[in-house]
Amino acid sequence: MPVRFLAVRSLAVCLMFFLLLLTACSQRPQPSVEEAPAGLPAISSSLQGLTDQALADSYARIKLQELCDTVGSRLVGSAGMKRAIAWSQEAMWAAGLDSVWLEPVTTQGWTRGQESAHLLAPIAAELEMVGIGLSVGTGSEGNPCVEGEVVAVRDFEEMESRADEIAGKIILFNPPWKGYGPNVQYRVHGASRAAALGAVACLVRSVTGNSLGTPHTGMLWYDEDQPRIPAAALTVEDAAWLHRLCQEGLRPRIKLMMEAECHGEITSYNVVGELRGRDRPEEIILLGGHLDSWDVGPCAHDNAAGAVMTLAAVELLATQDVKPRRTIRLVHFTSEELGGQGGLAYLEAHRVELPRHLLALESDSGAFAPRGFSVAADSTIVEWLADLASPLAGLAPADWQVKAGGSGVDTGPLVRAGVTGVGHRVEHTGYFDVHHSRADTFEKIDLDQLAANVAVIAGLIHLVADLPADLPWAVEAEAADAP
Repeated sequence: MPVRFLAVRSLAVCLMFFLLLLTACSQRPQPSVEEAPAGLPAISSSLQGLTDQALADSYARIKLQELCDTVGSRLVGSAGMKRAIAWSQEAMWAAGLDSVWLEPVTTQGWTRGQESAHLLAPIAAELEMVGIGLSVGTGSEGNPCVEGEVVAVRDFEEMESRADEIAGKIILFNPPWKGYGPNVQYRVHGASRAAALGAVACLVRSVTGNSLGTPHTGMLWYDEDQPRIPAAALTVEDAAWLHRLCQEGLRPRIKLMMEAECHGEITSYNVVGELRGRDRPEEIILLGGHLDSWDVGPCAHDNAAGAVMTLAAVELLATQDVKPRRTIRLVHFTSEELGGQGGLAYLEAHRVELPRHLLALESDSGAFAPRGFSVAADSTIVEWLADLASPLAGLAPADWQVKAGGSGVDTGPLVRAGVTGVGHRVEHTGYFDVHHSRADTFEKIDLDQLAANVAVIAGLIHLVADLPADLPWAVEAEAADAP
């Protein structure tokens, strides 16, 4: 057989193998949107293109890594928060928004300072702790520490039943894990409840179901009628250890040092940007999340991810060939962690244009696998949005739901003023493992899930902002205002 024929046949075989491989790759299942639901306008190919682009894009990964690695922790009033505000402004301009501006927010200042907790008896050991946000410190320069015997209890009821043991002691709340809602009450209210019985300091089991020796912070509220005592969170492991020592009658004794200090009113800023609508610029679709964080690390899931995913969604919409019909307004809120003043300030600054806000979406649940949206509105609007968003279900094939529920802390004031609110929902099983702790780092982000969340958020905003017809609740509002 001629050599030339062998070479040609070999080339043909290679080409056939390549074509088969290409065909197999093209037939591999890919996340995709579904058909438009009955009764709604047909979904254009632009939605499919938008979500495909989000899934393939590296923009969110790059911006999230920037925010975590080069900006870092973002406690309100800190140098990190100032860097974050500048980063947000620059990112919004670079994303193609038509206008970007700052809005001042009056909030409270708080700094952590140095802190430590030492077990003095029955043995000497250093405890892993973190001061709770807005806690007072442990003393003056001449007496910087609080020292006392520990009284460990499971809950408020047990503490009240042992009220005669509390005065002059350090109370430790070590409740069994029942979920964030039930357990966070001890972090928020434990100090004042204990102070009412004469406790000199308050320690709380970190608000998490799982721990690898990392304490979790958060905010507390002081009762104005009670003394303000210092409060800190311990790791799950150290809280359990101290509780066992108490149960054995070994009377553990602790020296607590906290330089925490409240600074009164300070000024921070919401960062606001707009992509102006082409047909209905007066109608506003708002989305965003809080930019601030606690000072224990980059806080990747809470809430660097929410700030970045909403930014990435707007960047995608800004780079499309045709702008959305309605104006899209992106807000990176400040001071969510210290009381939600950013959302309250936005409401006050924009009361006059509230009727123009058709929807407010917040992302503040992390970048875990997307699961849909919760809607703060009446059942008719919930059902309508569920139908509208149904083409996105293919991006989150497990447990997809659009259901009634809250929108978030920052959009809450808008919702209470009558704006339809939407909360971005994710699979949150592992969220509280890292929440408000040093463990909430960029490495905890699944990049495929990050991209899927950007696709889901961008998809919903596109569907609402580009709908040719009036939104049902906007029509109702106009009819109600008619003479």
